[in-house]
Amino acid sequence: MTPLSQTLVRPTVSVGLPRADVPGPVWGIPLVFDDPGREAYRLLGSAWRSPIARLMRTGGDFDAVRVPQPYAAPALEYLRRLGARRGAVPAERDVWTFFVPPLSDDLPWPPWVTYLSGPTVWIPPRAARGDGLSLRWITRGEPVGQLLTAPFVLCPILTALAAPIPGPARART
Repeated sequence: MTPLSQTLVRPTVSVGLPRADVPGPVWGIPLVFDDPGREAYRLLGSAWRSPIARLMRTGGDFDAVRVPQPYAAPALEYLRRLGARRGAVPAERDVWTFFVPPLSDDLPWPPWVTYLSGPTVWIPPRAARGDGLSLRWITRGEPVGQLLTAPFVLCPILTALAAPIPGPARART
């Protein structure tokens, strides 16, 4: 009779699997250069495609400008009409967030705008688009996946939308 230890020993067979001692190709997720989600995925990582809400820290690869909805909605529409760079815009209740390149805080943002560089912002789940949701996407970029909005266009638009400061009425002569 053959001992059990000899029956379980089998010769090694090469099936084309990479071996640790032989350098082989390095595999990764292929990136298509015209992939519309490339910028957002590069800056937000897995939060961009996540099915759950995620917190992301600003101040590294992007900053954020939080704008009340009565100013943000017309600003986004004006950016569309101008054909300017429009990135993804999430909303948390009635405050919309525009993502801008880092170090855009030296622009003269209106006083009712909150500029964030360092604090965290909520990234909504990928499919959160309904108006009834408190955390949702207004747009996921135009084209989809473009994260950053042009700050040199957004800042003057928001400033122009600011209500004039009431002051004493001037008498006409």
